[in-house]
Amino acid sequence: MRFGSREWIDALVAALNAQPGLAPALRGLGTTAALVVEADPPAWPRTVAAWAEQRGGRIARWRLLADEDEILELEPDYVIRAPYGTVKAILRGADAVQAALSGRVTVEGDLEALIRRAQHRGVVDAALAAVQTELP
Repeated sequence: MRFGSREWIDALVAALNAQPGLAPALRGLGTTAALVVEADPPAWPRTVAAWAEQRGGRIARWRLLADEDEILELEPDYVIRAPYGTVKAILRGADAVQAALSGRVTVEGDLEALIRRAQHRGVVDAALAAVQTELP
């Protein structure tokens, strides 16, 4: 499945919700988040943004945003932003924490709460490993 497509995001959400460690990883965090994958032509010609809401330790709903400016209206608890090249490197195994520390990934929101959950990183890694991903 092509990275960033509705089909790919549906598969990722299903894989995340299947992870037994998801509920503890989300406990105490806000209920909404947005991910922005910034344009990186020619492989990723335009910026793409998605929004998600969690309830009861599961991702209850998500949607692709028509424009990243919708994030301002939605006011998510977290906004994670990175250029496509960085996201691609992370999907291929690069350290996401190192990418954030170096400034290639930026996070708006309660960073302290996220840092306290660093031990749950395997939840996302396992879900990503379960989803067939075709990178442009």
